[in-house]
Amino acid sequence: MRLKNTFTNQIEPFEPLDPASKTVTMYSCGPTVYGFAHIGNFRSFLFADVLRRSLERKGYNVRQVMNITDVGHMTEDHLADAEGEDKLAKAARELGSDPYQVANHFENAFIDDARTLRLRIYGQAEAEKRELHPQATRHVAEMLAMINKLLERGYAYADSQGQIYYDISKFPEYGALSGKDIDELEEGARVEVRSEKRDPRDFALWKVDAKHLMQWDPHSPTGWPEQADFDRLKELVPDGVDERIKPGFPGWHIECSAMIRAHLGDSIDIHTGGEDNIFPHHECEVAQSYGAVGNTVPAPQGTPDAGSERKTFARYWVHGRHLLVDNKKMSKRDGTFFTVKDLLDPRAAGRDKLADDLEALGFTGGKVPPVVLRLALISVQYIQPMNFTLDSLGQARANIERMQSLFERLSETAGDGDGGRVLELAAPAQKNFGDALDDNLNVARALAETLGFIGGVNKLDDLTAGEAQAALAVLDDFDSVFAVIDRDQSSGLLQSDRLEALAAAADGEYDDLVGKTDLDGSSIEKLLALRAAARKNKDWGRADAIRDKLAAAGVTTADTPDGVRWKK
Repeated sequence: MRLKNTFTNQIEPFEPLDPASKTVTMYSCGPTVYGFAHIGNFRSFLFADVLRRSLERKGYNVRQVMNITDVGHMTEDHLADAEGEDKLAKAARELGSDPYQVANHFENAFIDDARTLRLRIYGQAEAEKRELHPQATRHVAEMLAMINKLLERGYAYADSQGQIYYDISKFPEYGALSGKDIDELEEGARVEVRSEKRDPRDFALWKVDAKHLMQWDPHSPTGWPEQADFDRLKELVPDGVDERIKPGFPGWHIECSAMIRAHLGDSIDIHTGGEDNIFPHHECEVAQSYGAVGNTVPAPQGTPDAGSERKTFARYWVHGRHLLVDNKKMSKRDGTFFTVKDLLDPRAAGRDKLADDLEALGFTGGKVPPVVLRLALISVQYIQPMNFTLDSLGQARANIERMQSLFERLSETAGDGDGGRVLELAAPAQKNFGDALDDNLNVARALAETLGFIGGVNKLDDLTAGEAQAALAVLDDFDSVFAVIDRDQSSGLLQSDRLEALAAAADGEYDDLVGKTDLDGSSIEKLLALRAAARKNKDWGRADAIRDKLAAAGVTTADTPDGVRWKK
């Protein structure tokens, strides 16, 4: 596998720091939970998910951590020493709520979106592991310990108020990640420079502001939401925190450095994020992590500086490009700003025009299925800017329908036996699919290989059980990365000889079935059988009621020689 490493601005062969263990450590910059996540955020989260799934397909065990920023992310975040108002505090003020409540509300909303879009890190096995989803507010102890170490090692200094700054003069490599010439960075860049800063480009590690709604006292439990967190600080800094650090709150950049060390170690294999994170956020992470630990990582084999030590804690910095909508920045005024929830259920989000536009494109109820949104957001290679349009959702839907249709057809007939003709298609398809992902996650090419394989299988007449099983294995392999095929009971074939028996068994359940808010596969088949019986008995009222219930649930049916085929 080869990846674009922002640190060198080169595509480099992937080689984990510990190749013998087959384990990859990966940190992904997560959301700041002051509002609903938009599709630009999720493009970044989803490309990291595809990277993880691609590595797992190659046999690696990936330990991925994605943080939750719930303090310290300021509104002027394009500046290294960000000023303005804390985004959580601003949201709390506007909503008339407590910042912790705001953070909890929007974190839960993000988790709901992440699960719906099938991010592996929020899958069943990892969803409840708090160490994989660390909150900044629960890691202030680790941040203060790191700031304390930076003061001890001379990489940081305090002003008279107890605010702590990183001294960029102590790290000449500052700017290497982003390619910026630090001598050309604007002093203050529209922000009044604090007189006690040694250099206008120094950035705050710890901020002091009596008006801030979230405060921690480094020397007492005052302001700490959990006593256990303060107790942990005393364990991390047994001699006590430097007295120059006064009650306050952390800067945004120190948060990720501290959480990475806490849950992945001093050095990691991969750090991902959006390109807007490169400077200043990730640039500052590199500087402060080196200042606190002094760690480096060896350049991977196959690079010009192979074996030499790079002054960074992540061997690969992988960044996704921006997402545009209709070739422009997302705009609420233009109606082109989309959260995930806006697209999954526009009417519930108060976006009636969007719902109408989506209905015109054939989306039932104006709702975009989550897997369609997922595929649309990952279909363009992460190093390319993405232009999102409603038409792109239609294309994603068409591609998924081809995958899903073949999956369902194969599932009905798959069994033991020789793979036969399918094996001739499978070997080159799987090789080309893997080669596409190895080529810096070229998902577009991998998708083309998938569709080509589907087309080849569809041309084969009378697949044997063994051939169907072989084709299904290939489709499963491809979908281990795409994660868009629905494996729940969302379709089926209700054979004619089952209709009468099923109707008799379900007759007493009619009222419960038509009153259900969400129909599973078993309920759908019972309703289909009851409708067939009602039509046979000329009970048109019941038949029409069942028809309307199924239509409202998004169930389509088709009569075939073998029975009724249905799909939700």
